[in-house]
Amino acid sequence: MKKRKKKRKLLKILILIAVLLLAAGALLWLRMRGGNRESALSANVRVQDVTRGTIRITTEGNGSIEAADERPVEAKYTLKIGTVEAENGDVVREGDVIATVDRDSVKAQISQLESSLSDLNAAIRSADRSGSSSLTSPIAGRVRRIFVHEGDLLTDVTAEYGGVMELSVDGKLKVEITPKTDLDLGDTVTVSFLSYEEEGTVFSEEDGVYTVTIEDDPDYLVDMEATVTDEDGAVLGTGYLKSNHPYLVECAYGIADELNVGVGDSVDSGTTLLTRTYNRYNSSYLTLLDEREELMEQLQELRMLERTPQICAEGNGILSQLALQDGTVIAEDTPMYHLISTEHFWLKTPIDELDIAKVSEGQVAKIVFDAFDDEEYEGKVEKISALGENVGGVTKYTVTISVPGIEKVRTAMSATATIVIEEKDDVLLVPVDAVQTVDGQKCVTVVRADGQETVPVTLGLVNNTEAEVIEGLSEGDQVAVMGKSDFELMMDMMQQGRSQFAGGEG
Repeated sequence: MKKRKKKRKLLKILILIAVLLLAAGALLWLRMRGGNRESALSANVRVQDVTRGTIRITTEGNGSIEAADERPVEAKYTLKIGTVEAENGDVVREGDVIATVDRDSVKAQISQLESSLSDLNAAIRSADRSGSSSLTSPIAGRVRRIFVHEGDLLTDVTAEYGGVMELSVDGKLKVEITPKTDLDLGDTVTVSFLSYEEEGTVFSEEDGVYTVTIEDDPDYLVDMEATVTDEDGAVLGTGYLKSNHPYLVECAYGIADELNVGVGDSVDSGTTLLTRTYNRYNSSYLTLLDEREELMEQLQELRMLERTPQICAEGNGILSQLALQDGTVIAEDTPMYHLISTEHFWLKTPIDELDIAKVSEGQVAKIVFDAFDDEEYEGKVEKISALGENVGGVTKYTVTISVPGIEKVRTAMSATATIVIEEKDDVLLVPVDAVQTVDGQKCVTVVRADGQETVPVTLGLVNNTEAEVIEGLSEGDQVAVMGKSDFELMMDMMQQGRSQFAGGEG
């Protein structure tokens, strides 16, 4: 047996030698051929035309796929789980069963809601439906602002201003100033506005802003500019009069019909501020109706759940952080699982500091996944981090790229993103291997019928394979392109022979 193995190994060595000799002979034959310009240059040089085309400069980075949209799904009711039918990492579609539910626990929830519905129905039957035609003041004070006009929808006014009127309820107005020097709380000052001069008191201070108060008066108007001076008449600051403790009067329904008060009027609790129309139902009654509508929706959901006691996926995606377990109780508002959307993902990749200025939001990125690198997909730059990270002396910035939902894509997959950062169309192009540097000048060897000529050129964009020629060449010129040297070719052949030999051993 050992002799056979030795013979087999010897035979392979002889075959390898024969292959190398044949390759060397073929290479020698190429060197000795004549009759064309390529062989006249050298066997490792080829001739290529100068063409017009598009050149692109790209930058690329590697990263891994992350969830772009992950949301928790909470339990709407307290229920007992039967059996869990799914697990973390499952790809689900809307309506897929995640777990079964104990039917008795659903019935218990239904019974509880039916009891609440009965109480709510009784409250609605006994409620006063009619709304008041008047809006009364809930507190004593002075009317300082009126936001509503006759014909206004009162709920709209409340939504915009926070109320329909503003009352001053502590008998004080205030002005806020920022003096250049510190003041003592309790100091007496003078507050001047229009033709009035009133004694004021430094009431409070916060972050250098002082509040000065004066007694309220029906003739004073808020939003008037006021000047505060000290006892020597020196100006401490200016500001605007405001209610010291403003109270906004809200209103939940109706249309303003007639205003019963004006700015500066003093009102008591219960004073009619305005009358209104379209007040068929009051707000308390409408609130009860809203509560009943919501409760009825919950009952409908639970009755459907009783017929089909299953927890189903609320959308398409990947299950994550599944918290359901066989036979356990899940409480209302407790997260049951997270759903990672498969509509799109993030690819976060570092981009070199030399290129980051040429990357912008909205740019297209070509995405290639390590798991299926023969396919190319298109993404879009969504965000560029301004925080760099220096690794090994090179600073890089994280670029977030949106990746479309692809059935084969999973989180944590590795991928490479390529972004075009510069591009020119309809320019003269030569292979980058045709360009040489002679005494600091970029040159190419132009091949003509009567010989060769070294021609200086001015280059534009240059990538790994092509160079843009701005000056020095014309379309259709032919240039010499350096290939591998004889030594490199021989080493390639020997390496191939060794690989074949190693692969055949055993």
